[in-house]
Amino acid sequence: MNKPITYAYLETTNYCNLDCSFCNRMDVIGPLKHMSLEDWGKLLDGIKHHPIEEAKLMGMGEPMLHPQFDEVCRIFKETFPNSKLIVATNCQYNIKEGLEFRRKFQECMKYIDMLYFSIDGYKEHYERDRAPAKWSKLLKFLDDFKTINRYDCDIVVNYVVNAYNVDDIEKVDKLREENNLGKLRLNIAQIWDENSSITNDMATSGYNPKDLDYLRDSWGDNIMGKSKWDYEDCFWVKEGLYTTVEGHVKMCCMNTGAKSLGNLFDNSIDEIRLTSDYEKIKNGCKTNNPTSHCKNCSYKELTPMLSYLGVE
Repeated sequence: MNKPITYAYLETTNYCNLDCSFCNRMDVIGPLKHMSLEDWGKLLDGIKHHPIEEAKLMGMGEPMLHPQFDEVCRIFKETFPNSKLIVATNCQYNIKEGLEFRRKFQECMKYIDMLYFSIDGYKEHYERDRAPAKWSKLLKFLDDFKTINRYDCDIVVNYVVNAYNVDDIEKVDKLREENNLGKLRLNIAQIWDENSSITNDMATSGYNPKDLDYLRDSWGDNIMGKSKWDYEDCFWVKEGLYTTVEGHVKMCCMNTGAKSLGNLFDNSIDEIRLTSDYEKIKNGCKTNNPTSHCKNCSYKELTPMLSYLGVE
């Protein structure tokens, strides 16, 4: 028997204004699309019997590019009033572009419980990894955001760490403080490669040993993840849900290129979770004998590095 779904990762658009170096978006998305409010309502109705505690409205696109994202957030909160709603944004747009956009952005803040600002690197490194993003545009966004009513929304700076931007963490943290933002959240960059195999030294390749010591000693409390993790610990197969803008169900946000396990506009989520493909993946993780879908999981790949960095 499957456990109830408590965590959902829901994509409402696959449009994006950036082409980040660490993102595989162009390899996995279908036709560009914003989910209609009608379909959004249907999708939520199909999962509302599950006690979803936390939901992230993100995926292979920039959520704020959805032309009705204020309504997307409102409908979600009306359906799941007790769920924690988290949204990530790349901050590469003008809040003051027009009165209507500003109104919609402000309206979103009423419903969002936590908003991630994705800032990976400082100036040149930021622009390189998040091309065609502009540092000046980010600074303007942060300045304009000071005029927005945050309500009770927590603002988190989400920083994807790689071998080239380690030295920028302190500068971005200072920027965070100057703009009265919340916690700095560090994620070690993950690369999915179904043809590779996991080795104990793979996750640390490309990093200067001094950089790893610096991360551990100076930023250990900010690094996200679990070092003592095996396939049997994966929450995705137990109580997670990932859906695309087309309604396709994927097992997790790590292997977004995997084939669809079903579509919520064709079958119920409970029916999809009982299919043989879903059961094989779930049972493989449960016995620490993963199928090809999970065998080279990039999260598993990180565990040696996270252990070295002192992450529990």
